Amino acid sequence: MLNGVVVSVASFARILAEMGHTVTIFTASHPDQHGQEAGVYHFPSVMWPSRARYPLAIPIAPGDARALLQPQQFDLIHSNSLMLMGYVANIYHRRWHIPLVFTYHTLLEEYTHYIPLPQALMRHRAIDISRHYSNTADHVITPATHVAELLRRYHVTSPITVIPTGIDLDVIDAIPAGNFREHHDIPCASPLLVYVGRLAREKNIARLLSAFQLILRQEPDTYLLLLGGGPLETEIRAMVGELHIEQRVRMTGYLPREEVLQGLHSADIFVFPSKTETQGLVMGEAMACNLPVVAVSSEAAREIITEQCEGLLTPDDDMQFADAIVTLIRHAPLRLHMGRQARLRAEGLSARCCTERLISVYRQVLEGRTSSVKAKESA
Repeated sequence: MLNGVVVSVASFARILAEMGHTVTIFTASHPDQHGQEAGVYHFPSVMWPSRARYPLAIPIAPGDARALLQPQQFDLIHSNSLMLMGYVANIYHRRWHIPLVFTYHTLLEEYTHYIPLPQALMRHRAIDISRHYSNTADHVITPATHVAELLRRYHVTSPITVIPTGIDLDVIDAIPAGNFREHHDIPCASPLLVYVGRLAREKNIARLLSAFQLILRQEPDTYLLLLGGGPLETEIRAMVGELHIEQRVRMTGYLPREEVLQGLHSADIFVFPSKTETQGLVMGEAMACNLPVVAVSSEAAREIITEQCEGLLTPDDDMQFADAIVTLIRHAPLRLHMGRQARLRAEGLSARCCTERLISVYRQVLEGRTSSVKAKESA
């Protein structure tokens, strides 16, 4: 799987290891995986019965993982899920009294449409699950301020710290554009818009396609690159045909991370219609590639983009979204200036800096747990 949670875990784990910490990852197995990564242990899983191809972990540790999951092995557990693997993390947190840190990556109530039950009931249940799990943790991490505020409205009482995933500048800068355009039959001189993310209902892709149809009426040489796959891929291909924009749209499906970064390096403008993000990670990575951003205004977008500085924010409207993009296509100096500002903003959100903040939370939790134990022993 390649999604924001995976990128977050991989980025933090790599930098923690570089800084001398020992990191072990427990995750669900996936039928498409090949080989075994050092320090990664896979629980058995079944696939979600839909086109999303999302693995659901069976919360029974296999032999190699069970041998590791002992109280003397770990100082701290960091859960990145409140569902099945999060349940596993909570079991060992309670069984061995190991401190638990939890990152609330996903606005769970925005994903209830995947469950074919009454939506009002499902949204209420999503809030209950979010509140309960967060309150079992010693400390909660959120990737953005608006998510922390949301959890407080859910009546989460655990300490909360805002730490974005951070942008892995070393990895991004090591990937050149290469001949990505040539491989995808995109002329070098044509304006290229790029979207990165899952092709799913909550990502608002229909808005992007409708706006792109309007863009082509004004700038007919423009291309749109959709980097990613997902449960709506078939419907989106059909919509591309219905809008008669198939000659200017390139859909790649899921790609290795290196190729995604090549696509970003090859583009001129990053376009992002989603309104449900907890953080602007893909926006931040695009900005690290010197791309200005045109995004539908959302709380996540407003936290990472200053209007008229690193990009343009618009209402969720075809015409206004299209007009903002056309403005940057037609004004190269403005586009390049915003791209430079975007890179500067990305440098202030480096993954190493965010990892140092995460370590500070770990230490705070461990010191708090030690003080609590000593107080109990004294009593």
